[in-house]
Amino acid sequence: MRPVTRPQHEDTLMTSRPLQARLLLWITVAAAGAAVHAAQELSLGGGQQIAGAFPQSEPGPLERQARPVTPENPIPRRTRLVRPPYPTDAAVVGARATVTLRVTVDHLGTVAEVRTVGAPVLGAMSPPSPAEERAFTTGLLALIRSAKDAVGQWRYEPPADAPIAFDVVIGFTSEGDGEVIAQSSGRELPEPPLKLKTETVPRVGDGIRPPTRTKHVAPIYPEAAREARVAGVVVIEARIEADGRILEARVLRSIPELDDAALEAVKQWEYSPTFVNGEAAPVIMTITLQFSLR
Repeated sequence: MRPVTRPQHEDTLMTSRPLQARLLLWITVAAAGAAVHAAQELSLGGGQQIAGAFPQSEPGPLERQARPVTPENPIPRRTRLVRPPYPTDAAVVGARATVTLRVTVDHLGTVAEVRTVGAPVLGAMSPPSPAEERAFTTGLLALIRSAKDAVGQWRYEPPADAPIAFDVVIGFTSEGDGEVIAQSSGRELPEPPLKLKTETVPRVGDGIRPPTRTKHVAPIYPEAAREARVAGVVVIEARIEADGRILEARVLRSIPELDDAALEAVKQWEYSPTFVNGEAAPVIMTITLQFSLR
């Protein structure tokens, strides 16, 4: 693999390809059955839990000493980027996924430790047969190896207070090298989010088309998150009432610095009524918001 050295501002590096082309803040509404649900809920065609194929890694000694990401100690600017190539094993099954890595940078700006966080989030459904399931898992493992090998060669400016650890999300399609989707502090939610009242409420995607949004309120990028160079994707599950209002929502995929801004905006959205068996009815839908520094 030939490294690509670009001592430019990180924002330029992150927006140089079509996957994030010149995004300020885009919002995509996805069906609730899509693969943005938590990794432990994802399964292969035969019902095998995909998370079981990807053992959880433990923090290394340097990550355990890592200082928190703050406005005074932001994620440093990247000075060297190596793009992870799309591996042959993934190409065999056309695997598409995002891989989240916990990256620990030392006082010199060297990536000292890299580990996976959770299982890959699928961007394509897996094949049905057991033999193809094995090939699909092999392809996803190849994506993880490619991402880790490439990120391990990155370089950053020396952090203000080292070592520092944060998450990097790499997206793979079958059309080229992996892309940097997001960087965030990687801190977990302090407690599990409340569950929605979903009993007997159908989900968009279970034979139900997404309703049309009639009122949109753009999320406000928190200044502290912007100063700390926190970006990425927040996934929200919302209950849309029969009249199109959102009274309940919870975070499925968290970036703690951005969760409140995402929830506050989404709860102001409104939709056209969804009709089930000829009557307006509430539905559950997944909403994906991406915060980008450009």
